[in-house]
Amino acid sequence: MATPSPTPASTPRHVDPPASRPGTLSRFRCAAIDLLHGHNRAALVIGPLDLPSRAVAADRIVRLARVGPHSRVGLLPSPHRREWVFDPDAAADSVVDASPPAPGTDPARLFDVLYSLPHRPLRIVLAGDHLALDYDHGLGDLTLLNLIVDVIVGAVDPSTLPRRGPVLPPLLVASAITVADPRRAVSLLRFQRHREPVEPPRTRRPVPPRRPVSANVHIAAPAVDAIRAGRTSSIPGTGLFAIYTVALVAALTEAGVRLDPMVTLPFDARTYLPSATRTYANFSAGLSFPVDEATSAAALQRAMTASARMGRPTANLALATIKTLCRPRDDRDSASPAQHVPADGRVRAELLHSSVGHLPGHERGWQWSDPARAAVIGVATPPSATGITVTTGFVGGAVSMTAAFRDDVFDPARIRAAMDAVAGHAARIVGVP
Repeated sequence: MATPSPTPASTPRHVDPPASRPGTLSRFRCAAIDLLHGHNRAALVIGPLDLPSRAVAADRIVRLARVGPHSRVGLLPSPHRREWVFDPDAAADSVVDASPPAPGTDPARLFDVLYSLPHRPLRIVLAGDHLALDYDHGLGDLTLLNLIVDVIVGAVDPSTLPRRGPVLPPLLVASAITVADPRRAVSLLRFQRHREPVEPPRTRRPVPPRRPVSANVHIAAPAVDAIRAGRTSSIPGTGLFAIYTVALVAALTEAGVRLDPMVTLPFDARTYLPSATRTYANFSAGLSFPVDEATSAAALQRAMTASARMGRPTANLALATIKTLCRPRDDRDSASPAQHVPADGRVRAELLHSSVGHLPGHERGWQWSDPARAAVIGVATPPSATGITVTTGFVGGAVSMTAAFRDDVFDPARIRAAMDAVAGHAARIVGVP
């Protein structure tokens, strides 16, 4: 378990100041859904890897940017305007190098190096055999993150990537495919008709923006194997992600964290696109499910499966796009730096549980340089002051889970205790003694 130190672990040795490059700037009209994610950030520490020099990594990132604005690298996103600046040569400024973590130290300390850098849409730190990066969610999601890592380690040559983006807007294609199936359309209408009304929020008080802290737990491969075996025998067909989500809710509740009854789980909407349609933009939808300490993992899995089959992720993105387009321009341009918590102090944590999947995964062209030390630590900034965002990664048979939260809203000791208890709750869910 680790929480980033408030002081930098090391100092970047190479930070290029932003520079004006006449002739390289152009404009790119983003999709309406891109505005939904602008200025929300996610960060990742991953290693150990066979990493190139800073110069080679910067060259590879620039070559990726020059594929075009659809690569998302080199874009300067805005949460207010649909005309984004595209400056591929500026992507080189995103890459810096830093002193590697000392032997035996927590690689999560590299987050301090990341956050000490000048603000950019994409920031990449090479620190020995560890890579740290953070990026604006307006640029993309897990698909973009994987592409960036693949390019840096040399597993993907940018010259082999498509030189243009999709001919038709991906959301339009996905929506058309979804509604073309009458069974999906009927299921979506039935779901919306019977959905429970959401309780209106209490009066809220503003709190200033603040960098989240994190709590990480590593569940070793033998424990994960035992949970997987128990799942197979007791609740076959239930995914580990559903089990760990229910375990998270149980652990947080046990630790005294008051939770909102709805938990948000991201779904990749690319599954509704034809295989030839490729997008690196953010194309995931956060769907809410009722989960409390009495919810079974099998019931959550059934709800998740039903949502995917009916095309709910696509419908969610389409509805969010319509709301964005209908929002007055003045409302889009208004800055609202302060976030809010209930005025009565009775905070209900808004839990979001996401996954970076299996790394490196079967389709990746790289491996860990030292599998025994493999680690993936993801920190996604919660979308609200009362949010707790947990990122789960499957690494070499083990599981890494990291909670990001505001320590002026939640007691860090409670969150850390809950993270330490997740494995035990998951074991009990599947009947492992």
